[in-house]
Amino acid sequence: MSDKTESAVQTENSEQTEKTVKTHYDMKMEKRKAAQKREKREQAIWKCAGIVILIAIIAFIASFPIRKYMAMNETVCTIGGRAIGRVEFDYNYNLVKNSYINNYSSVLSYYGMDVNEIENQMYDDTLTFRQYFEKGAVERIKQTIALNAEMANEGYTKDITELYEEYAQTMRDGAKEAGMSLGAYYKQSLGDYASERRIEKFVKESLLVAEFSDYKQNGFEPTDEEIDARYTEDADDYDVFDYKMVRIDAELPDAPTELADEGAAVAEDGSYTPSEAEVAAAMEEARKLADEAETTIMTDGEVHEAERGSVVNYQIRNWILDPSRKEGDTTIVESETTNSYYVAGFVSRYKDENPTLSLRIISTKEDNGAQILSEFAQAGSSEEAFIALYDQYSQDQTTEGGLYEGITGGALPGDLGVWANDSARVAGDVTSYFDETATITYVAYYVGAGKPSWYYTIKNILMSEGMDNYLAGITEPLTVEDPKGNLEYISVEEAHQLLQQMEELYTPADE
Repeated sequence: MSDKTESAVQTENSEQTEKTVKTHYDMKMEKRKAAQKREKREQAIWKCAGIVILIAIIAFIASFPIRKYMAMNETVCTIGGRAIGRVEFDYNYNLVKNSYINNYSSVLSYYGMDVNEIENQMYDDTLTFRQYFEKGAVERIKQTIALNAEMANEGYTKDITELYEEYAQTMRDGAKEAGMSLGAYYKQSLGDYASERRIEKFVKESLLVAEFSDYKQNGFEPTDEEIDARYTEDADDYDVFDYKMVRIDAELPDAPTELADEGAAVAEDGSYTPSEAEVAAAMEEARKLADEAETTIMTDGEVHEAERGSVVNYQIRNWILDPSRKEGDTTIVESETTNSYYVAGFVSRYKDENPTLSLRIISTKEDNGAQILSEFAQAGSSEEAFIALYDQYSQDQTTEGGLYEGITGGALPGDLGVWANDSARVAGDVTSYFDETATITYVAYYVGAGKPSWYYTIKNILMSEGMDNYLAGITEPLTVEDPKGNLEYISVEEAHQLLQQMEELYTPADE
């Protein structure tokens, strides 16, 4: 082996020795370096993951206004080619809902219904209240769209600036009375996305449509011949009745008696459900009292005067409306629903000939009656002068020249009713009355005595029917498209109709 080769081998052996022979310190340092590398790698990974999470959080938060914007601008449905957004639909939905609750809250509470949870309860056998209100909102929007088209065709215009300001002020007053911010009050009243700015155009549209509706309804005034014909056809609906009545309730036991079912007991809440035998016994005793009351009903019964057929208690309505009924007739009607007996005595049936009044009325929200009367005198005290002042001052301009016909004395507030019903009243008399409770001033011009009450009852009904038929005609062509299935009532009614068809199909015909 040459010297050069030997030297190379020695060098290689030396290097291998250095690589394989490591001290405890060397090993410790290598572990530390490996740990540092691993820590740096893990820090990089967590830093990267943190950035991703942060980006996700930021995106989620940023999506709030985006999602709100998308919800507000969502097309709920299309009616007559018009896309109905969430704000507009909710506005109409809540108007329908609030109107129903305001009109029927006392009835709903009587039946134990919670108006705060009304939407989840059943309206009828098919629809929940939510679905019923949806349907009402769609019908309201259809009428708005159709009437807008009619206004355009007829060139109808009206300045509703003052009406809108009154509406806006009513909302401000409502928020203040409720102790809420205006924004919160709008949302509570008209939908989660409602605000004064967002619904302004819909409110103004509604106000204008309402004015046009009043204008159109006045055009459906019937003739005297049409009114007489309606009375002849449906006298039961327009005659009034005098009768006597008393209700006798069975005294049901509030704890088990000897007639109770086996094991019967008072519930933890203190209530007790009587057995059929206990109810029968109580009804038997009540019947004895009813028989006795029938002998004195014409003298001792509770007086009911001038009640329309629709108002008469339904338990005795058919008996009262019977054409053969004559003065002095009596009856006893059992009600299993209320465990009661109704004792009734018939007095008379007649047309409601009560006199009515015709007045022109200016109403304002200022205590300015004396000022208006002074201007009326200066203008010559004529009916035309009063009409001009009505056009200038009255906040309520829903009638032509402020003319109100068919007014009964009891319909006028306070001293205004006393003044109008004074037998000495003559055409052209004027007065003013400030209603402190409502903070409204009424300035009245006496036109004269009107026709009897029954006449105006039928007249108003015929005008309403004319308007209903008109609305049905102009809204019938408007179709509702709901591709996203936002309107629950549509699918529910379709399913109900299908079920009815199947039942009819598979129900055997009567032999």
